[in-house]
Amino acid sequence: MNYKLSITFRALAAIFGSYGFAVASSFALVPIFMHVFGCFKADAVYLGTIFSYVFYFVCVIFSFSRSSALLVWRDIAFVSSVFCLIHLMYFRQIQVQK
Repeated sequence: MNYKLSITFRALAAIFGSYGFAVASSFALVPIFMHVFGCFKADAVYLGTIFSYVFYFVCVIFSFSRSSALLVWRDIAFVSSVFCLIHLMYFRQIQVQK
């Protein structure tokens, strides 16, 4: 792949992929903090938002440290989908309890 094109794809992964990754991690961390650590909902949302910034910056650094831009996008998509599954399982559990 062309060097400039690779840097462009990595920059797009760092900007947009990291944003999506941070949003997915924020959504997934709220139920984890509520059920595992016993936090109140407001505290869990606050902590999930704080930790999503950490995940964002880690993902930006990760975007430029992998050997291929394709691997970066693959890994971001995989971990984001795992976070989305955690979030969906939590809301499915709430619907079953009602």
